[in-house]
Amino acid sequence: MIRLGIDATSVAPEGKGIARVQRGTVRALAKLGRFELVVYARRPEELPEVRARRVTWRPTLAWEQLGLARAAREVDVLLTWTERLPLFGSGRFVVWMFEPPTHRIEQNRQVGARAWQRGSDAVTSLLWRRSLSRAAVVLTGSQATADAVRDVTPARPLYPGLDERFSPGTAASGGSVLHIGSNDPRDDTTTALAAARAAGERLVVVGGYAGPAEGAELAGRVTDDELVDHYRRADAFLDTSLYEGFGFQVLEAMACGTPVVASDTTSIPELVGDAALLCPPGDVDAFAAALRRLRTEAELADDLRRRGLARAAEFTWERTAEQLADAVEEAARA
Repeated sequence: MIRLGIDATSVAPEGKGIARVQRGTVRALAKLGRFELVVYARRPEELPEVRARRVTWRPTLAWEQLGLARAAREVDVLLTWTERLPLFGSGRFVVWMFEPPTHRIEQNRQVGARAWQRGSDAVTSLLWRRSLSRAAVVLTGSQATADAVRDVTPARPLYPGLDERFSPGTAASGGSVLHIGSNDPRDDTTTALAAARAAGERLVVVGGYAGPAEGAELAGRVTDDELVDHYRRADAFLDTSLYEGFGFQVLEAMACGTPVVASDTTSIPELVGDAALLCPPGDVDAFAAALRRLRTEAELADDLRRRGLARAAEFTWERTAEQLADAVEEAARA
């Protein structure tokens, strides 16, 4: 049996994004039972399915360059989400990346990231192309990301599964449109606010957005259970993202039976298929028109609910685990 190491150091209470992916991966692979798992985590108590080893390496770069190198000697294959693989030592690595680091670095520059983040980005710029050449297999969260790194490394998409909590419910409609926003420019929350005003819709914004919000309700950060309730109560979900390596939010909304209006960019079109109304990024008029259609065309809204539920149901952790296991076995043979 292959001894598989999993770098689950991002898992944290109520963690989003990669933290959620790592948690789902550990659970799904443990259930699959095809490997002997050795899980490395900063919070082993968050992964009761396995006896994870506690990681205390600080800073993150030390874990990536020294800790991962040591861990790779203990296992046959090591699965990680970092693009900064150790430059020295042996080992077979599977890397699962969700966006090219160049985009993240540019975003950090635009928002005036702190000095430590700028330093980390400088290291990433120096390392990531060279370190990815050490990977036996590179997976991406979407075809859009695979295309974005094509000139650096061969990669193929592997979609993560959705948490089963994201499902239809019986909550009464809140008569509002939901948006998950922040002050990150790529969420483009200002466009969501403007589109909702133009469409005459009451917008509920969850997340870390803290800017002007005339006519909108700022609900702040919420737990996953609270987020599920927000999805179920919304008459539509509005995603105005300018960039998504993998658009969890549109799939979560569809899984809860909420019609989606979203940006026609990066990974979003491939994820939603024909189950959402797509608009050019930043086009307030187009987003507002789409929201009006959902409000006035009941048959369209019902059709998008049906299509969305069917599309979201394809993103299961069981399927992801099988495909990931095949990639691990491929790496073991490399």
